[in-house]
Amino acid sequence: MGFRLKDFINLKTAVAGALIMGGMVYYVNYKFGWQLASIAAFKQAVYTFFFGGACVRLSEVIAVKMENKWAGIFWGTVIASALTIGAVFCIHNMKGTPKPFESTLPTMIMAPPGFVVLAWYRRNKVDKMKKGRA
Repeated sequence: MGFRLKDFINLKTAVAGALIMGGMVYYVNYKFGWQLASIAAFKQAVYTFFFGGACVRLSEVIAVKMENKWAGIFWGTVIASALTIGAVFCIHNMKGTPKPFESTLPTMIMAPPGFVVLAWYRRNKVDKMKKGRA
């Protein structure tokens, strides 16, 4: 059994997130020129693919591993959201993003509800599979 990227990253949400979040960051920073906007958008897209995809997988694992369904969904959401928002803000504070806070706002708004939905979906899917085997 070798290394499989999909074991560590939710690939569907990684690709979707990279496109959506990269586009939003480009739009936020476009008035500073397409070059700076492109740098900021590229950083966001790459980050979202790898780190965001890994945080989604982390959220799913926590949601499934905890015995209490709602505690698992809650903690999966809180931990993944905190990691995601903190990392996005740090990345945008590095040289190259003209408006780091504004570039982090889409993540602050979208990450928590997104993690709730994804954790809930994964937990229900696993619970149904377990129920079918019982």
